Amino acid sequence: MSSPRVVVFGSTGVIGSLLVQVIAEKQPTWKIEAVSRSPGSSRFASLSNVKMVQGDAEDRDRTIEICSGAHTVYVAIGFPKYETKYWAEHWPIVMGNIIGASSSTRLVFCDNLYAYGPGTNVSTSSTLVKPGLGSKPAIRALIREKLQERMDIKPKSIVVVGGADFFGPNVTTLGVLGDTFFGHMAKKKSPYALGSADKVHDFCYVKDFASALYLASVRLDSYGRFWICPHTIKNKTMKDIAKDAAALIEGSKAKVTVLPTWVISCLGLIDHIFADGFMHEMKEMMGWWVDDYTVDDSDFVKKFGVPATPYDEALADTVEFYQDREIAEK
Repeated sequence: MSSPRVVVFGSTGVIGSLLVQVIAEKQPTWKIEAVSRSPGSSRFASLSNVKMVQGDAEDRDRTIEICSGAHTVYVAIGFPKYETKYWAEHWPIVMGNIIGASSSTRLVFCDNLYAYGPGTNVSTSSTLVKPGLGSKPAIRALIREKLQERMDIKPKSIVVVGGADFFGPNVTTLGVLGDTFFGHMAKKKSPYALGSADKVHDFCYVKDFASALYLASVRLDSYGRFWICPHTIKNKTMKDIAKDAAALIEGSKAKVTVLPTWVISCLGLIDHIFADGFMHEMKEMMGWWVDDYTVDDSDFVKKFGVPATPYDEALADTVEFYQDREIAEK
């Protein structure tokens, strides 16, 4: 029997690159194709069973070619722009191509939890926001609809694993616990929080997210449903996280600088004109940051018997990444 060939779209992103490494480690006989729009020199050169291939999920013919004959197609795509307009234009194309091209294979999809909206104890049984193209949550709900349609037709051919905001090594520019939080602390500057520093907000650790995608993919009894991956940071505020991180970073500042909604609106206008648009696009997401936001990952933990990485361990790993980067940049 020949070794399975699996495909990973989004292989150069934070989650995707970790997923490739997990699969390569757990399944050394599998042939893994890491898809990238611009593969260049392989970042997976040390992994003998990984080959980088050029491909773009927006290219229908190329996507069909890559997926043809694959045992499993993993999708961990993240767009370079955090903009509603960009998502509305590109996600429908990507989903149509991926779902169509993977109709004869297993599909493992990496999702976020925007489609459920903000709230406490968010679970896979929570009500979705109204699908559409007018906001990022609505677009993610539209993606959920497409995934559900596939699931209704061929339930044992698809599994979806979602996670809330994630943190960890290499989560930098677009992570709330990225450059403006742990990055600032490594530079002995005050970390930023959006909306409030006193509200609880759950986060998942990137390595747990990648591992959850792999675990779900190799258990046939996990297919045909949506899951929420284990979350390491639970029931902690941004103040709590900053205090804990400060204990690991000599001379760092634990006092959090809060950017309230009205400041985000002002910065968003300037950012939209002069920068990359990230702050402008955060305005519609403020509901996740001005109130408590918690998720229920108990179904996954019970099913797979795999809890989240301990908080202290994940925090130390993340802090070490930022400290090492700060030293390297000096």
